[in-house]
Amino acid sequence: MKKTMKAYRVTAPLKMELQEVPVPVLNDNEVLVRVKAMGICTTDIELYDGSMPYYREGLSRMPLTIGHEWSGYVAAMGSQVTGFSVGDLVVGDISIGCGKCENCLRGMYHLCSQRTELGVIRYDGSMAEYLKTEGKNLYKVPEGVTWEEAAVTEPTATALYGVKKTGLNPGDRVAVIGDGSIGMLAAQIANCSGAGRVCLVARKDMHREKVNGWGIDLVVHGQEDLKGQVETALGGPADVVFEASGNAAAYEDAIRLVRPGGKICAMSITGKEQISMDMDYIVTRDITVVGMLASPNSFAPALRLIAAKKVDAAGCISHRFLFDQSVEALEFVRMKAARDKIKVLIVHDNENEGRVEK
Repeated sequence: MKKTMKAYRVTAPLKMELQEVPVPVLNDNEVLVRVKAMGICTTDIELYDGSMPYYREGLSRMPLTIGHEWSGYVAAMGSQVTGFSVGDLVVGDISIGCGKCENCLRGMYHLCSQRTELGVIRYDGSMAEYLKTEGKNLYKVPEGVTWEEAAVTEPTATALYGVKKTGLNPGDRVAVIGDGSIGMLAAQIANCSGAGRVCLVARKDMHREKVNGWGIDLVVHGQEDLKGQVETALGGPADVVFEASGNAAAYEDAIRLVRPGGKICAMSITGKEQISMDMDYIVTRDITVVGMLASPNSFAPALRLIAAKKVDAAGCISHRFLFDQSVEALEFVRMKAARDKIKVLIVHDNENEGRVEK
């Protein structure tokens, strides 16, 4: 095992440095993973450009190796780790709680005040050749799931947690605002969780064939009356609306799309300290707004959904970059360089010829 590795580190807003750093040293309860693929999330962009709220709150600090959506192979294990073998394809939960506080004992370890988050809070992430994490946070990838599909487990688990938080009922009419990976995954999970009809509100029409193939209607925002389009697609107002676009203005759309007594799930960070919402409208219509964070207790069922092909993880991957193109990949996402972008992966040892698939 070599002693050092390459890692991309955010050292200042919009400044990323490729550094030679020590390979992580394991404690007895930890696993060393050779990273195979990393997905780029909006959180990564916010950590890269400095707009992430965790910086303001003192939770995240530079320098930091970002990256929390990943798949990789077990390279080494601490003496207390069981259930895994070197070479296993694995993924991992990003939130690591203390295991002792009230929130951890409730199973809400993602809210532990002492938590770390891989690639986000006080813990280096997957934009490197290797990462380490606790064995209890690892999940073996089922047979038949590729390393590319496995790299989409974290956003799948996040979308799944949001759906669970709303208490979605069989037959519910569901609208999902946002055609990024979280929105597309939430729409698929709502669909396979018993929703009567699901509608994805998109910025563009280019993914209509893909979305329709999942049994989901697609409405393009801005072409005509949004409320009318959604109600036509759903056969009435939405019982549940998922806001997954990260656009602060979309919350005003959400409260107009949901029925009185319905629910709105806030799945995305806007990057703003305050947003405008008509609270009187919410109160007088008994609308419930549900927040959510991360993906606690959701990795195992997310992997089962991917393995069962209930969720088309591969269909959410739109672009691939090589590891030494990591800065280019971040800028590609940050600058919205492709209208057809969904999930962008950074991959190690790509067997495909060429530098990048666009």
